[in-house]
Amino acid sequence: MRYSPERKEAVLKKMMPPHNRSVKQLAIEEGISEATLYNWRQEARAKGVLLSDGDTSFIS
Repeated sequence: MRYSPERKEAVLKKMMPPHNRSVKQLAIEEGISEATLYNWRQEARAKGVLLSDGDTSFIS
C-alpha cells in the first residue's frame, strides 16, 4: 500500500516530542505495519531528522 507524503509526515511527527509514540503503538493506532514504520523512521533519520527510538513508554 502507498501512503501520501502528508500521511507519512503526520505519522512520523507522532514519533517525535512531545508525543514520542512507539512504533508498536503507532502500528496499532494507524493500521500501518511495524515494518513500514521502522522503514519510515530509518529514512527520516538518514535525512537528518531526529527521532527517538520510542520503543519504551514513559508514564508521567
